[in-house]
Amino acid sequence: MHPIAEEIRNCNRKCFVNLYQDTVYANKTWLKTEIDCIKPLVYGPENPRVLLISQAPSLQAWLNGKTSDSPDGGLVSAENNFLVNDLLPAFGLSGKDLDLFRKNVFWAHTCNCYPWYRESTNIKSGKITRQDRLPGNKQIENCLSRWIDSLTRIDSLNAIVLMGEPAARLFPQLKEGPEKFTDLVRKMEVRNDIIEGIEILPIYHQSKKNRTFNDPVDRAVNNELKLLLKNKFAGWIE
Repeated sequence: MHPIAEEIRNCNRKCFVNLYQDTVYANKTWLKTEIDCIKPLVYGPENPRVLLISQAPSLQAWLNGKTSDSPDGGLVSAENNFLVNDLLPAFGLSGKDLDLFRKNVFWAHTCNCYPWYRESTNIKSGKITRQDRLPGNKQIENCLSRWIDSLTRIDSLNAIVLMGEPAARLFPQLKEGPEKFTDLVRKMEVRNDIIEGIEILPIYHQSKKNRTFNDPVDRAVNNELKLLLKNKFAGWIE
C-alpha cells in the first residue's frame, strides 16, 4: 500500500465521535464502542496512475471494514458491490478487471469515514427514515484536504477523477463563478491547466440513484462520460 494511503488509514482523529450512536444494521446492533474503532477506508497502490476521489464510503462498506483482513478494509475487493456493479463499469471495466483497477487506481474519499446520516420523520405516518449525509466543507477540510497536496504530487499520477460534487470542492478552479456541479459535469471537459502534467475529469457519482437520471440530458451526458472515461483510462495507464 502507498505510504499516503497508510497514513490516511491510520488516522485516529475520530471526527464523528459526537455522531456515533448505537445503530441497527444488517440485523445487528452496532454499539458506539464498536463503531468508534473502525478505520478510514482508502486504497492506494505503490505507483497509481489515477487518483479517484469520491464522496464517502457507505455505511455497509465502512462497517464491513471492521472485520476485513485486507490492508484497505476490503474497499477494493470483489465483495464491494458498489465497486464491481457500479464503479468499474464507469471505467469501462468489469469484475474480471479488478486487478487492473487495483494496480492503477488510488481510491480515496473526501471523507474517508462514513459521515453518518440524518433522520427525518413523516408527519402523517410517523415513520422515521434515514438518509446518508453528504460530507460538509468542515468535514472535507478535516479529512482529505489534509492530504490532497501530497496526493497530487505522486510522481506516477497522470489523472484525477472527481466523482460527485463534494470531490469537486477540492478544486474550486474548476468552476466558473456560481456554476453548479451539474453544469460542470455537462461540459465533459478534461482539464489539464490546474496541475501540471495531470488531467482532471469531474463525473457524476455512479450510485444507482444517479444512474437513473430523470433528466434525459443528464442521462445522455452520463453515458457519454463513460465512453470518455473508458478511453482516457486506457491512455492514463499505458
